[in-house]
Amino acid sequence: MAAGIEGSPLLEKPLGASSSGLVKLAPEGMKPFQQAVFHLKTLYLFTKSDIKTVLAPQIIFILSAVLCREPLTAGHGQTALEIARRLPLAVFWIWLHLVVCGISNQRLESSIIEDELNKPWRPLAAKRLTAGQAQRLLLAAVPLAVGVSAALGCGLLPTLSMTTLLWMYNDLDGSSIDIWARNAINTGGIMCFSAGSLAVLSGAALLPRSWAWIAVTGAAIATTVQALDFPDMEGDRARGRKTIPLLYGEKVARGGLAVAVLVWSAACPMFWGLRPVFWVAPVGVGGLMAALTVLRRNEKSDDVVAKLWCLWMSVLYVLPLLTAWEA
Repeated sequence: MAAGIEGSPLLEKPLGASSSGLVKLAPEGMKPFQQAVFHLKTLYLFTKSDIKTVLAPQIIFILSAVLCREPLTAGHGQTALEIARRLPLAVFWIWLHLVVCGISNQRLESSIIEDELNKPWRPLAAKRLTAGQAQRLLLAAVPLAVGVSAALGCGLLPTLSMTTLLWMYNDLDGSSIDIWARNAINTGGIMCFSAGSLAVLSGAALLPRSWAWIAVTGAAIATTVQALDFPDMEGDRARGRKTIPLLYGEKVARGGLAVAVLVWSAACPMFWGLRPVFWVAPVGVGGLMAALTVLRRNEKSDDVVAKLWCLWMSVLYVLPLLTAWEA
C-alpha cells in the first residue's frame, strides 16, 4: 500500500474485517482523488439519514425566517444577494454539526448493533472504519465546529449547547435511560440547529419573537418525534432503547401522535395569526399523517408516516413566510 494511504486512519482495517473486505473498500494504489472521494463519502454516510430530517427542514426554516415580514433577527431586511451569499455558510454550519452528531452517536457499540439491523450502509456498520477511528475523527470534528462558529462570530452558543447535549445523549446514555430525557435532548438539539443556522444566515442576534418560534416548533417536535420511532422498532428493541411505542405500546403511541399532530397543525398557524386559507397545508399533511398512523400499522406505512413527518415539519417551518400575505 502506498505510503500516503497507509497512514490514513480512515483506511485502517476495521476490527473483524477480512482482507478481501479491506481491498474492496480501500484498494492498494488508490490515488489521492480517490482517497478524497472515499473520505467524503464516509462523512456523507454519517449524515445521510439526517438530510431529510434535519438539513432540508432547517434550510427551509432559516430561509422562511429571514424572509418573514416580521423581524426575527437584528439583521432583518437583508437583501436577496446578502441572503444568497450567506446561505452556503449556514448550510455548511448545519452539515458540519450533523457530522459531529453522527459520529458521536454511531461510534457507540450499541449503535453499531442497531445500525447493522436498520442501517447497514452506515460507516461503522459497513466496516468503513472502526469505532476507535471514529472517535479520533470526532476529536477533530468537535474543535472544528467550535472554531467555525467562533470565526463566523455567530452560532457559538448553539454549538457549545449542542456539544453538551451530545455528551448527555451518548456518553451519559441519555438516549436510553429515560424516554422523556431522550425526547428533551433531541428537541434541544434541533433547537440548537435552528438558532445557530439562523444566526449564521442573518449574521445577527436573534430577537425574542424568533426564540419564541423556535420554542413552539421545538415543542411540536418533542410531542411528535415518535413518528420516527415506528420504522426502527426492531433496532430499538435489539438495543434495549426505551421509545414511546415500545414503552407505552403502539396503540397509545399512535393515538398520542395523531392528537399532537392535529393540535400543532392548528396552533402553529395561530402563532403567526394566519388566515384559515393558510391552515390548509399543515392541517392537510398533519391529518393524512394522523390517519395513516392510526389506521395503517405496518412497516411500509410507518416509513411513509416518517417521511410525512419531515414534510409536515417543513410545512410548519415555512409558515413565517406566509405573513407577507397578511399585511
